[in-house]
Amino acid sequence: MKSVCCCKSLLIACFVLLGAWLLGACSQSPENGPSFVNIGEFSIKKLPENCTEIRDGAGRILVLVPRGQKPPKGYGKNRIIETPVRRVVAYSGFNIGILKVLGAIDTLVGVTHKRDYWTIDEVVKGMDSGRIAYIGETNGIDFEKLKTIEPDLVLTWDACAISMINELGIPGVITTTGEAMDLNTRMRFARFLALFFNREREADEYVAKVQNAIKSVKDSFLNSDFDKGPRPKVIWGDIYEKRVMVEPGNSWAAEMIELAGGDYLFDDISGAS
Repeated sequence: MKSVCCCKSLLIACFVLLGAWLLGACSQSPENGPSFVNIGEFSIKKLPENCTEIRDGAGRILVLVPRGQKPPKGYGKNRIIETPVRRVVAYSGFNIGILKVLGAIDTLVGVTHKRDYWTIDEVVKGMDSGRIAYIGETNGIDFEKLKTIEPDLVLTWDACAISMINELGIPGVITTTGEAMDLNTRMRFARFLALFFNREREADEYVAKVQNAIKSVKDSFLNSDFDKGPRPKVIWGDIYEKRVMVEPGNSWAAEMIELAGGDYLFDDISGAS
């Protein structure tokens, strides 16, 4: 295999893009948006009476209904989510990062992974104060604990857990898909999560800010001496005891590396992230 290397400039660019994802902020959105939107494999469909039908990462159809309002007919009990969500449990650090930039992290009441795992200040402080509960690792959820904290919603990547979550009378949403999210989907996913918390304006401003940051980084490399030299060869993944997992070429990570001037060694591989 070719040797793998990465220059300092490429790493800086990647961190800038990642930082933009996790630190973007809020403010204004158009009053009238399209009635149907696809965000990768997720979808949003506006319904009468301020209700919204969504399709999650597993292709499940759910409906968002303003609090106190009668839900439309045709949706099962565990497919109805009252908005704005006031108490949420989230498996993924990425989802929690989006809650932070939307200004909705104060709704978080449960997480997987113990306190030492987390670097998000609001999560650490929330766990220290007892406001945010540890519900177990992702492969061993304490469903009794989950029930006692009474969340309005669980955001999870684990489709196998949905049936048990629903048995507790809690709606669940799958936030990952069978195919890796590309860069555009990864950014716009904030608009999907924003619907649960009535934070659409914050999401629109956040997406615009990240788009501008990415364009700025891309332009800086196209106009630099770095762009004229050989492209550094890069892989992106995780090393475990018995296996190595890498991001496929159709992922946001691979696309980000290419935009930053790198040569992603697994760009010919397609699949899940």
